[in-house]
Amino acid sequence: MLAAALARGSRSGALAASKNLSRARSAVQKTTTRSCGLVAAVDNVWSPSPSTTSSNAAILHDINVLRQTTSRIVHRGPDGQKLTRGSMSTGGYGKWAMGHQRLAIVDPNSRTADMPFRFDFHSSGKNMSGDSKVVNLAANGEIYNHKELYAELVNEHGWKIDRGSQSDCEVIGHAYACLGPEEAVKRLDGMFAFVVFEEGDEATGKAPRAFAARDPVGIKPLYYAKTADGCGYAFASELKSLVGHVDTSTVKQVPPGHYWTPETGLVCYYNPDWLRKDDFAPWEEGKAPSIDEVREGFNAAVSKRMMADVDYGFFLSGGVDSCIVSQVLMPRYRAETGDDRPIPAFTVGMENSPDVMAARAMVDALGGERHVDHRQRVFTPEEVFNLIPKIIFHMETYETELIRSAIPNWLLAERAGADVKMVLTGEGADELFAGYLYFMDAENPRQIQNELRRIYGMLGDINLHRTDRMTMAHALEARVPFLDTKFTEMAMSVDPALKIVDKEAVQTNSPGREKTYLRNMFEGPNENGHSIPRPVLWRAKAMQCEGVGEDWVSMLQRKVAAEVTDAEMDNAHITYPLNTPHTKEELYYRRIFEDHYAGMAHVVNAWEGGCRAGGAAWESDAYTRTGLNNVGVLSHSLQEPIAARAFSTSTNARRT
Repeated sequence: MLAAALARGSRSGALAASKNLSRARSAVQKTTTRSCGLVAAVDNVWSPSPSTTSSNAAILHDINVLRQTTSRIVHRGPDGQKLTRGSMSTGGYGKWAMGHQRLAIVDPNSRTADMPFRFDFHSSGKNMSGDSKVVNLAANGEIYNHKELYAELVNEHGWKIDRGSQSDCEVIGHAYACLGPEEAVKRLDGMFAFVVFEEGDEATGKAPRAFAARDPVGIKPLYYAKTADGCGYAFASELKSLVGHVDTSTVKQVPPGHYWTPETGLVCYYNPDWLRKDDFAPWEEGKAPSIDEVREGFNAAVSKRMMADVDYGFFLSGGVDSCIVSQVLMPRYRAETGDDRPIPAFTVGMENSPDVMAARAMVDALGGERHVDHRQRVFTPEEVFNLIPKIIFHMETYETELIRSAIPNWLLAERAGADVKMVLTGEGADELFAGYLYFMDAENPRQIQNELRRIYGMLGDINLHRTDRMTMAHALEARVPFLDTKFTEMAMSVDPALKIVDKEAVQTNSPGREKTYLRNMFEGPNENGHSIPRPVLWRAKAMQCEGVGEDWVSMLQRKVAAEVTDAEMDNAHITYPLNTPHTKEELYYRRIFEDHYAGMAHVVNAWEGGCRAGGAAWESDAYTRTGLNNVGVLSHSLQEPIAARAFSTSTNARRT
């Protein structure tokens, strides 16, 4: 859709490309709102063949093309745009370009905090070895340990160059120059994706370098590809900024916990034992953390993510995970900020849905409106169906289970983004504590541990993909304390026998159900004396597409199925040979994806079997590719009787 509007050719075609891009930008703005993102490109000066070292990509040669391409992700950072270009060597050999959209959360009023950063690091003690480095950096995310890391560079490595701003991301450049890129990325504690172009020096023989990296969990996205002529590389936070500039068959994501260089390709730098070793079992040696240690680990993870120079709030789905975040956050918010104003909390759902009613009960338990400003987005099914094309454009996926949850998440982020720039969320707890209902069919603890590792590895493609795209589509940053790497290691060191799910407990909303270990950990009151209400603490796990209304998914499926013909389904295997749609719902989403991102279907990493449970080592009929079979387990005592519900048609019918 965008490809025809973009430049593929030569320097001589740059002006035409600029005009076409302007028209494309106008078209895109109709489907976007307003959120931190990067775009970058570089000639392949590392190629052994001189004929493939200089790209004709317009993004490298026309500032207007760079500007307009960067503006495609203006929604990720409406607080400022900055563009930089240069050469990869002192002799002018090899071009590079960077664009950045800033969402200002730390040091928001300083223009010196705007990226891309250009550092001219001269010799500075033992770490530089008499060398100099010219480093260009574009980054997306937050580095929570930026102060501690900079102090380490100074005190332990002799670093003598002052910081130019209070931006947390600036420390990436200092650590890169001081420690080297491979070591620097391992020291970063946060959520991030970044690209570095280090310029060479022909006089000294210093070679140019390119380095790109993504955080260990995949909270922030990063894609890369060969330029359309094969003579350069392009990078972007979102696929939409690559469309028209690259050979689509070469598009890849930088996987979580990996870095990339032109010499090595992708390299995994995040290798914790719990994730990589099949025999990891500290509980068998008496080395598992205590429940008190795990609780304190989570408290620290929440405190770490309160770093901000702007107002913020939290998502309150009414599920136990977001309620735990709120219970831990509230006393710390008062103590650390000294702010007596109610903190904003955001909830989405249909009236009387499991999520909305549980969230309201949690707000009351936290002290009511005196302490929590509860801002709710209550919707009806009819009002959201027309949003689906826009949501898929921003989601950049056709993964069905993911899109279902993205629809209410869009409404939630839209509501929150109108008021704050940052929220804390409860994402990730299910992947650490066996939170999904299909875990009740696991046969033994080892199966549970292995399944948690499997679905954790998909977070960057699924849950975190949705969280990033839907929040950043509304200039909103989401932080995920459950996925703090230190806390994650503690949670995955807990004996998986403590995460076994009892089927009977699932039916009675009682201890023994999914995430019992986590629920027990936060059953007591917080420092303010506030406890999670028992019906909320022990309610069933509901994916967001289910918790917003028990019958929401079946309503959605009937609506979109009407948009697909039987003939289209019959030819689906021909039209879409890769990840062929199995249902009309899947085909509907795929069709919209292809309209925007033709040739990039291979980038989407979909669930095996069409749903999260499809790749488990055990059989379960709790979930299928059409959703949760028995939505009746989601209802709880805080809701009105079934007859009083405006939109609920059934609480236990199997979807077809």
